[in-house]
Amino acid sequence: MRLSRERIFYLADLIMKELGTTAGVTVRAPDDLRTEIMRALTEEAKLADSIDGEVRKILGSYSRPMPEGSREWEVLYQKTREEVFRKRFRL
Repeated sequence: MRLSRERIFYLADLIMKELGTTAGVTVRAPDDLRTEIMRALTEEAKLADSIDGEVRKILGSYSRPMPEGSREWEVLYQKTREEVFRKRFRL
């Protein structure tokens, strides 16, 4: 799923607000923390897009095409996604 810049800002603000209301957490440099949160969210979004692209490429290479969104496609997508994730992170 692609995250827009606005969505990343919104999620970073939500995380900052939650951290601000969490007992025992003191934010000393909120601007630095917000930047780091946005960087982490952006990297995660890029990783998810990369995995999604690889999964779609694998599913597209099958000899028997299946319509995207069908139950069979969804099951194969999830299985293949888990395999790609395990392969990348050696889980």
